[in-house]
Amino acid sequence: MNILKTYYINHKSQLRTLVRNRYFLVSAGFLIHVIFFDHSRLISQWQLERDIQKLEQDREQYQNQIEEIKDEQLEIGKNKERYAREHYYMKRADEDVYIIEE
Repeated sequence: MNILKTYYINHKSQLRTLVRNRYFLVSAGFLIHVIFFDHSRLISQWQLERDIQKLEQDREQYQNQIEEIKDEQLEIGKNKERYAREHYYMKRADEDVYIIEE
């Protein structure tokens, strides 16, 4: 806090002329309008960018899941009997099935 106070005391006349400058006032007003009041304000742009990143991550995740499901589908197509035995505990009439849970 002392740094700001010291800076203000040392540069008081320069700050007053800056604040009285109409170009500075118009620029400051424009920045405040763009940051807080405009329909495409800066805060909403940041939020939209964050949403886009999340959606892209979700897209990658779903694409990975699709690839896994396609691989599993190919495996099922190659060996249907094995898949049925492992996932649905199907057996032949003369077999006994023992389920070991880990």
